[in-house]
Amino acid sequence: MIPNLPAGWEWKRLQEIADVVGGVTKDARKQSDPDCAEVPYLRVANVQKGVLDLTQVNTIRVPPEKASQLELLPGDVLLNEGGDRDKLGRGWIWEGQIPGCIHQNHVFRARVRDGVIHPKLLSWHANEFGQRWCQANGKQSVNLASISLSKIRLLPVPVPPEEEQAELVKKLENAMAVFDRTAEQLASARAKATALRKALLNTAFTGKLVPQDPSDEAAAALLERAWSERASVPKPKRARRSTIKTSTRLASAADVRAPEDPQPVHAGEQTALEF
Repeated sequence: MIPNLPAGWEWKRLQEIADVVGGVTKDARKQSDPDCAEVPYLRVANVQKGVLDLTQVNTIRVPPEKASQLELLPGDVLLNEGGDRDKLGRGWIWEGQIPGCIHQNHVFRARVRDGVIHPKLLSWHANEFGQRWCQANGKQSVNLASISLSKIRLLPVPVPPEEEQAELVKKLENAMAVFDRTAEQLASARAKATALRKALLNTAFTGKLVPQDPSDEAAAALLERAWSERASVPKPKRARRSTIKTSTRLASAADVRAPEDPQPVHAGEQTALEF
């Protein structure tokens, strides 16, 4: 369900506002070809939600013309094509961190045309509405999910008026900065609470939580004395099974009592005992 937009905004397909292409497919034969250029490339693992993880960037050999064609430029929006279902459509913006870097076929590149929309607005939208849309329109195999290039090009994108976009980006960045600081404060408070709990338990179990009376017996000595006293008490003898049965029978017989005021039996009558 596509929501209504504020006045002046309009829905556009991704292909209407950006050039969207797939990346390079790894070819084992070209990896030993000296005529192919060795360049860094981004994988799905590098393209996270709202951030690019560049701690480990692999290289790949591709023909020079292919490397030039797929070279990433600052402002390009990267969107994941496949992997786990929650990875579809997620991504972030390339800022030129590594010269000559390209992207693999499981990562789409959307290059906005003529500044129609700010790359951050496009990426934020793709990471929320876009991910749900990709999950609804993608394919699911046994272990992996994916969305085709033709489908991702049809992603609906809300485009605000150009004069509003800079202010929107500023407000969103400020709000996210507040959120990040709050999250850091919560994490710090949680860590302090955990450390305080450990310290409190340690203080309690070592007898330092309240003032101690020097005349009190030490806990170790008290336990040792309690165990000694328990060991010195003789165990009660268990009654034999036959004795228990006999006692039970006697108790049952005692419950059968003669009537306190027996009634006389008239001549010609029989009692129940005579049958």
